[in-house]
Amino acid sequence: MIFTTLKYLVFFVLVFLAYYIVPRKLQWLVLLVASTYFYLCASVKYVIFVLMASFITYFGALILNQLEQKQRTYLQKNKENLSKEAKKIYKTKVEKKKKIVITLTVLGTLSMLLVMKYTGFVLENISAIANIFGFNFKAPVWNLILPLGISFYTFMSLGYAIDVYRGEYPAERNFLKYFLFVSYFPHILQGPMDKYNDLSKDLFEGKKFDYNQAVQGIYRIVIGVLKKMLVADKLAPIVGTVTTNLDQYFGINIFIAIVFYAIQLYADFSGYMDIAIGCSKILGIRIAENFDAPYFSKSIAEYWRRWHISLGAWFRDYVYYPILRGNLASKIRKYWKDKNKYLSNNLPTVFALVILWILIGFWHGSTWGYILYGMYHGGIIILSTLLAPVYDKFYEKFPKLVQTKLYGAFQILRTFCLVLGGYFLFCIGDLKPAIQMFTNMFKNNFDGIKILANVSQDSLVSIAIGTVVLLIFDILTIHKIDIYQKFRKIPFFLRWPIYCFGMFAVIMLASGTVQEFLYFQF
Repeated sequence: MIFTTLKYLVFFVLVFLAYYIVPRKLQWLVLLVASTYFYLCASVKYVIFVLMASFITYFGALILNQLEQKQRTYLQKNKENLSKEAKKIYKTKVEKKKKIVITLTVLGTLSMLLVMKYTGFVLENISAIANIFGFNFKAPVWNLILPLGISFYTFMSLGYAIDVYRGEYPAERNFLKYFLFVSYFPHILQGPMDKYNDLSKDLFEGKKFDYNQAVQGIYRIVIGVLKKMLVADKLAPIVGTVTTNLDQYFGINIFIAIVFYAIQLYADFSGYMDIAIGCSKILGIRIAENFDAPYFSKSIAEYWRRWHISLGAWFRDYVYYPILRGNLASKIRKYWKDKNKYLSNNLPTVFALVILWILIGFWHGSTWGYILYGMYHGGIIILSTLLAPVYDKFYEKFPKLVQTKLYGAFQILRTFCLVLGGYFLFCIGDLKPAIQMFTNMFKNNFDGIKILANVSQDSLVSIAIGTVVLLIFDILTIHKIDIYQKFRKIPFFLRWPIYCFGMFAVIMLASGTVQEFLYFQF
């Protein structure tokens, strides 16, 4: 059930009515039923995977909680009888048990994702390597359909189990409530990857209808639908024509296509988030923001703090920091401590970043194109980290230049060009066509602009207006200007006709042909 369809609009209206009609203590059950039905609409088979991920992490967290409680009770009862050494030995034994439980929980949950998403990739590469060495091995055909949202809800449930292991909050004892957290319909397909302790309170506490929140929600939904249908869906066939016919497009056409893809992807993904956040606001539930004007970033590291924020935060909290603070990184740091301070400070960071960005690329897809996409971004960030002393000297020598708006504009343009470079890998996924697309950009530069030849004038106007609006919204975001609050100052008799027009546009657009959101494939 795609957010930009009339079917979803009817579904959400029914959910809204039921949610505020039932007693507040039962509202979470309405969300549970709605979320289950929402995912069932994708496929009955898909629900099995959500249930498995939920069961594994739910029971894993419960066992971890029980071990922690037993330890606390035992130490409390025997605090006068146990020596410090005995307490230490007991805690070590419990910690070993907890590590076994969390390891099995993580492996059990990840196994579904790995089998469904990456088995074909592994088999293909084993076959390729075997053939290089003269072994006649043909990989079996692996055409399993990837369950929608599996990369998102798998990581959310893993984050919950790891948080319980770390003692950040107790395990949820009610399985149905926990299943609602995992399957909550606005975020199950594309995120954001909310943390349990951030979302659970809003999900399970009864809510009274809030007019202002509802109006804000409608505003975000309208913005999201317009982003998706007036920009992303209009650009999709143009970009698709180029990526599926690389032998016919060269030079400036390739450059225009990759810029269009950048706009399409942002409008598509951020549009989804706007709708998800808007629907949640109407229900009195706050989910995390996932974008913060990413194309105005001044570095690749900043770009990833502004783009797909919840994914970056997940990898930071559960991969990057644990590696950086782990035994191997500590050994690297210790080995170089007396030999070379620069290497001692930077090699552990580089080690953690290499693993981090390979995994981020792998998360996006099971092809070398996506893996190299992650390595590309990681390589730039690693290079920036290693060159930090050079940057610092430059900033010290030219402080006035660094503070100018012109230099800031240069940084933004430079970063955007670097992001575009990564999109050659990302928009296709496969390595060979990505290389072909990139090299085609430098061929037949006098071939003329063919990419817009079959595009209607209405589509071009829609794309132009939508892109300008996106640009204005992000500029306002950068300057911390809340356009919604500005809009609220418009007189009531003028504001509501605009609301009605927006909702009418949503209904009209939702009744037409729509395309799936791009991140459904992940």
